[in-house]
Amino acid sequence: MLNVTLRGVTKLQKDLKAERTRAKKALATAVKVEGYRLRKVMKAEIRKGAPGGRPFKGLSMIRRIMWGPESGRLKVNRPLKRLAIAIRYYIKRQDPIEMHVGFSGPLLSKSWKRLAYMHQEGFSTSADAYYSRYSTQTIREMLAEEGAKIYGGRFTGKKSLRRKYFFLRKSTQKLKTPARPIVAPFWDAHRSEALVNLRNNFRRKMRGERI
Repeated sequence: MLNVTLRGVTKLQKDLKAERTRAKKALATAVKVEGYRLRKVMKAEIRKGAPGGRPFKGLSMIRRIMWGPESGRLKVNRPLKRLAIAIRYYIKRQDPIEMHVGFSGPLLSKSWKRLAYMHQEGFSTSADAYYSRYSTQTIREMLAEEGAKIYGGRFTGKKSLRRKYFFLRKSTQKLKTPARPIVAPFWDAHRSEALVNLRNNFRRKMRGERI
């Protein structure tokens, strides 16, 4: 015997190509399903104030007083709750597949991305900066004005807090907003779970299951 004749190779190639196409579609679906789940979990954990189970540093007393309810009670100490609105999952490309979860994607505005970056890294604000583009007051002046407000009755306790926190010393030049990481602690806590889910979703899809 000088050689072996192998028949049916063309059909095998077609079958393999079809299987690769099916596998790509299954992987894309598995990634999409997990991306949606991660987005939902991240939003919920930000609203609770502890992405990945790591609590944010608390709000300053100034913020808790100024943005508290009208009853005079302090604002609930839950920083960055509104940032949950901006969480997206975004499949950047299909081959090779690449997905982003967090403050990403073409539909998220630059202002949201900038705000998320600032709060995750922390930042300082000059006490003598103007607190609004429409105002001639500096932050120092605005706080002093707020601190001077007089309340009666149930607001008495809040009045004492205003006196304590709203009159800045001359030596206070900057107000510091602490870093409150979101994406890094979230991914540290959920990476292993996400990879397991991706594998399981892919296998289920390849078996023809609905996921």
